[in-house]
Amino acid sequence: MHLDRLARFESADYPVLSVYVNRDPLNPAVRSRIGDLLKPFREFGDLDHDSQMSLRADLETVIGMSDRIDADKAPATALFACQGGGLLEYVSLPVPVWDVAMVSDRPYLRPLRSVRESEVVAVAVVDRKHARLYSWDGAGVRLLELVEELEEHKGNFGGFSGYDERRARSHAETLERRHFRQVADRLFEHHRATPFGKVIVGGHEETITRFGSSLHPYLRDRLIGSFVIDPHTMTDSDVAKRVDGLLETALREEQEELAVRVAESAEEGGRAAVGLANVLEAVNAGAVDHLVVAGRFAKDGVVCTTCGRLDRLGEACVGCGLLVSPTDDVVGAAMEQVLRMGGRVDQISVPSLLDQHGVGALLRFSMHG
Repeated sequence: MHLDRLARFESADYPVLSVYVNRDPLNPAVRSRIGDLLKPFREFGDLDHDSQMSLRADLETVIGMSDRIDADKAPATALFACQGGGLLEYVSLPVPVWDVAMVSDRPYLRPLRSVRESEVVAVAVVDRKHARLYSWDGAGVRLLELVEELEEHKGNFGGFSGYDERRARSHAETLERRHFRQVADRLFEHHRATPFGKVIVGGHEETITRFGSSLHPYLRDRLIGSFVIDPHTMTDSDVAKRVDGLLETALREEQEELAVRVAESAEEGGRAAVGLANVLEAVNAGAVDHLVVAGRFAKDGVVCTTCGRLDRLGEACVGCGLLVSPTDDVVGAAMEQVLRMGGRVDQISVPSLLDQHGVGALLRFSMHG
C-alpha cells in the first residue's frame, strides 16, 4: 500500500494499530521490545466487543511478525493493522525513526513522514580521459556507465620554436573539452531517462572546475557540491562515503536555512507563524503552505470528528460545536491536515531557532488583522 493510500485509510468502527520499531544492535530482542510497546493496548477500555476482537487480533499479528522484522536488514520497520477494516501493511524504512505504538481511527504516519523520499542523485567522477557516472538513491551508489575519451592524447614534444609543443598542447586541450562534452551529454541522457534531483562531481580539483562548465544548464542548476578524489585509485565505496557526506551537509544547511526563514519571517510580521497555538490556528484556516516541526516535538490535543478542526483542549469543537476526539499527537494530525490541503511538511533534525517554539509554518496568506 502506498503512503497516500495509508493516509486516506480511516476506520470509524475498528481501531487502527500503528507500530514503529528500529533495529537496535544493543537491544536486538525485537519481540520483547514490540511486546513492551503494545502493553498499554492490552487493556481495551471502552471498546465494544467487535473492536476489542479486532484490536486483539492485530496485537497478536504484530507480535507474530517479530521474526520477519528480525530477518529484515532495514534500519526500521513500520506496521499498520486493522483486522476489522481489512488493513495489514508492512513497510521497511531506509533510516531509523523512533520506537512508538499508537491506536487511533487512522494510521499514525508522522514517523513515516519524517523519512524523506530519496531522490536520485547523479555522481560524475571525471579525469581528462575517463569518467565514471553513478546514480545514488539512498541505498548506495550504482555505476551507470564508464565513459572513455574517443582519441588518445598525444604527448608533449619540442619542435622548431616550440611550435610542435604548442600544437600538441592545443590538441590535448581540444580533446579534453570534447571528452568533457561527451561525458556531460551522456549524463544528460541518463537524466532524461531517470531525472536527477541533485548532481555531484568528483575528481582532481582542476578537472572538477573545468568539467562543471560543460554540464547541461538543467544539471548545472542541480549541482550541489564536489569532492576531490583520485579516479585511478578510488573504489565505489570511497565514492559512496564522499556522496553521503555531501548530502548530509546539504540537508543540514537546507534545514538550517528553512528554520531561519520561518523564525525571522514570523518575527518581522511576515507570512509565517511560530508556536503550536498560532500554527494550529493557521492549519484550521487552511493558510499553511509549509509546516516545519523541530525534531520530535509533540503535544496531545483534540480533533473534531466532523469538520477536522484541531485544538489543544476541549470537549466540543470551537468551530462547529460537535464532538471532538482526543489525539496523543496533535502535531502529527496537523502534518496530515497540511498535506491533505496540498501543503508541504518537514521535520528538521538540526538545532535551530524553531527549537524554542517546537513548530512553525510558512503561510499562503497573512493571519494578521
